[in-house]
Amino acid sequence: MMQQGGFVLLTKPNESHSRYGEVLGGRYRLISLLGQGGMSRVFLAEDMKLKGKMWAVKEVPLSEREGPAFMEEAAMLAQLQHAQLPQLVDFFISEDDNGCLVMDYIQGPTLQHVFEEAGQRLPINQVVQIAMQLCDIFHYLHTFQPQGIIYRDLKPSNVMLGLHGQVRLIDFGVARQYKPGQFSDTIQMGTLGFAAPEQYLNQQTDERTDLYTLGAMLYYLLSGGCYPALTKTSIRQLQADLPESLISLIDDLLQERPELRCQSAMEVRLRLRPLLPDTTSFTRILYTETKNQSDQLILVGGLFAGSGSTFTAIALARLCHALNLRNAYVEQPTLEPDLYMLLYGDERAPKPYHFPARLVKSSNTAAHTPWVQGHTTWVPSHPDGGEGDWQAADSYKLLHMIKKPVVLWDVSTSWQHPTVQELCYSADHMVVVVDASPSKCNRPSARALLAQFEAYAKQGKQVHAVVNGEITGQGAKDWLSSLPWASVSVLPQISRELISRAVWRGDCVQDLPEVRKLLHQRLSPLLQALFSAEQIANLGDKREGKNWLSWFRRRA
Repeated sequence: MMQQGGFVLLTKPNESHSRYGEVLGGRYRLISLLGQGGMSRVFLAEDMKLKGKMWAVKEVPLSEREGPAFMEEAAMLAQLQHAQLPQLVDFFISEDDNGCLVMDYIQGPTLQHVFEEAGQRLPINQVVQIAMQLCDIFHYLHTFQPQGIIYRDLKPSNVMLGLHGQVRLIDFGVARQYKPGQFSDTIQMGTLGFAAPEQYLNQQTDERTDLYTLGAMLYYLLSGGCYPALTKTSIRQLQADLPESLISLIDDLLQERPELRCQSAMEVRLRLRPLLPDTTSFTRILYTETKNQSDQLILVGGLFAGSGSTFTAIALARLCHALNLRNAYVEQPTLEPDLYMLLYGDERAPKPYHFPARLVKSSNTAAHTPWVQGHTTWVPSHPDGGEGDWQAADSYKLLHMIKKPVVLWDVSTSWQHPTVQELCYSADHMVVVVDASPSKCNRPSARALLAQFEAYAKQGKQVHAVVNGEITGQGAKDWLSSLPWASVSVLPQISRELISRAVWRGDCVQDLPEVRKLLHQRLSPLLQALFSAEQIANLGDKREGKNWLSWFRRRA
């Protein structure tokens, strides 16, 4: 047996169960009992209309006690659209007056099961990866509109792990929408050992309640199964060999007073991210192979239209190719499409070519042939038009589909689009292409974006500048140095003849040897900021190793 979402999962179907074969809602034939807890049961069911499709059906008696909570759970799940949360596909009342929720069937063990199978010892790296994914999920829930959602019951048995390490958060039975100004919650629920103090004290819960439960779960996983509420001591006393920054974070998350804890999921994520590089070679391999999204997400965009962000993003993609770094170039799906035509997609894209963004919107996750050029995978939007109804959850699904060590996401000038702002929270780096003339950067829209980038930098984000044009005059240099850039690079001037020749051949001008050499020289500050010396030293193009690697070794 294993646990799932507060239920005991039966890993082997109980064939003697009398309800097997029963059809609910005239459509869902019960196959096996997945689990049960309290008054509810979860069945594996086959869809009678969509042959072969399996669903998880949660059945709850609509009693005076259970009914309202169940209805609230149904209403909440119906609103959620996130790749790592349960997807509600149907809801109905059965002939026995039971409420039935039909959700996607999630295959995989719970974190509790994995923890126990590992002898209650998991690698720090794996625990940090899981926590970072949970931070992304909590950020989505806590910033949900019109009202944020507080999950309130995080524990290892409510976290499922997919085939490639993707975290799925299940069981929203006690989640509630946050109501500002309310001094207490109607229902105080949680799980002993993980619940926050305010859940026991009949006080209002908010996003910091979920952060406490995250801290309690980290404590549990890293201490060999101890509960902070029972040990009443810092994890330092139990596991002194943990990184000091991780000990400090867990201590902060477990503060009794909410105002003393971390205040947002993104703050926690930012404090977790630096822990990942300091891992053993074994856990680094584990991280690379199992991470559900890409290892490094780099957003590239312009401060204003025509600044050269697409040229810069393609240049970075082809420099990654030259360094043998597998990468993907993604065109922001809400933009007016350009990449497919720019790369002569009708001639050079695989046949048939299925646009990944369209596959995401159609919920079609079937295998498809990617458009690969060397070490670069191109992910263009459909030439007939972008995806106007693109949501933040769609971006995460697309990242999961791509799964490349480096993803370069071209946002053009759409920095303030809601889906791009959501990506900014998860991005490792932001590359902003600006004009060499400070006057253009004094436009109101540009000033607003610069203020936004400054705020990101204060939060610990790496924001880099690429200047399109030569920097002339001390004033321009002083202006650039006054901004919060982690690095500043300058694009080389490329002759129109070279560009025209490449365009007519349908090639990337960035691939021409003479252009690539210039790009390599001029973008070196950015390359050093984006990639480690180890990556660069180990991943050089052997055919040009002397030219490329010798320079990087000198700089290292």
